Amino acid sequence: MNITEIFEKLFTDDRTFGSARRSRTDTLQAVEAEIRREKAEVLGRAGERLEDALNALESARASFAEIEARLRHGSNPPEEAASLREAHEQLAARLAVCRDQADLAYQYLIIQREAVGVRSHLDVERSYRVSERLG
Repeated sequence: MNITEIFEKLFTDDRTFGSARRSRTDTLQAVEAEIRREKAEVLGRAGERLEDALNALESARASFAEIEARLRHGSNPPEEAASLREAHEQLAARLAVCRDQADLAYQYLIIQREAVGVRSHLDVERSYRVSERLG
């Protein structure tokens, strides 16, 4: 149940304001609990997006390194060498995009954390190893 649904229920349920079963404090606590849940969900989704972006970056780096190693090997037939160079260029572009996406996901997570009142972000760095993985 999201915050809108909670308020709709509160204002459309006749028992809410006329009943002794649900005090104003209970209502406030229910709303506050829902807000905390929503904040946690938003931060969780932002963290998942960051993890996905960092994993995509690592995958692109591994593919790029593999192509570079094959190019350095040098004993590729001309057609294969041309194909490897083309793949190398495409992967270089993909790597740049993945790095930008991971950086953006990191910034988004930090902004979300700031928005919910979290000011220290050292745990993000420790958990995701962002500078090491973005490097």
